[in-house]
Amino acid sequence: MICRPDGDAWLLISQLDHSLLSGEMARRIGNGMFAPPSPFESVVNAIARHDCGWEAADREPELNEQSRPAHVFESDILVALSAWQKSVNQIAEDDAYAGLLVSLHTMALANRAAAKEPAAQDEFSRHRAFRIRRFVHQQIEIQENLRRKLEMRSDLPLRGGLAEQGRAADEDLLRTNFFLLEFLDQLSLNLCFNRLVFQRVEMVYPRTGEGPLTARISADLKEGMKLNPWAFNEAIFQFDVPAKRIAAAPYRDLPSLRSACDKAARCTVRVVLQPAGS
Repeated sequence: MICRPDGDAWLLISQLDHSLLSGEMARRIGNGMFAPPSPFESVVNAIARHDCGWEAADREPELNEQSRPAHVFESDILVALSAWQKSVNQIAEDDAYAGLLVSLHTMALANRAAAKEPAAQDEFSRHRAFRIRRFVHQQIEIQENLRRKLEMRSDLPLRGGLAEQGRAADEDLLRTNFFLLEFLDQLSLNLCFNRLVFQRVEMVYPRTGEGPLTARISADLKEGMKLNPWAFNEAIFQFDVPAKRIAAAPYRDLPSLRSACDKAARCTVRVVLQPAGS
């Protein structure tokens, strides 16, 4: 769930709609600097559906410490692990390459979460740490199975599920596509939150075989967000994202929040992205 203020209301955007926005951007990647995704449909599928496993969690939002709807960065890690696994399972079932990309993405998220977890000092903390490690190991096994299905090499050393650049053409392509997913995920989160959650995105590969660059994002109150370098085949990117509108007030308990969400008016949020300097 993404929660953003809008006057006297909060706008709620589901994780799936955020990822579908990422997919719309993926369909428009490609210009003199950036190559279109390849294999196109599998990469776009992965990017567009990478958060499909959050649907159940988004139907039952939680409250944060301020008695407002908790957004995705406030989600409990155990809820996130379940949603991530559902995303991998749903996508890998009918598209092995897309499933491999989403598994790599969720494993990276879990590793980042593990780095932020406090040292395990009690049984609950140890259980959380164990669940994260188990999730990462499950993704490694899933990735091995998907690699075999895709007839990719299994004898290369991997770090974070990726081979060192230059080892094999299909591995270089996988690296490019993985970091494209990371890039568009973070760019979409900025647009949906309407704030700079990420001001720069490292390791963006404009073309397979080339070195990575850093994408920089800035915000303009009147003109939306701006991106440098520009990665799209259109002069400006605009899209209407589905949302729900609820009153911006403290909610006393979960039933009152979930009742408000069930009765919420549906609306759309226009997001705008332009090249820096335009």
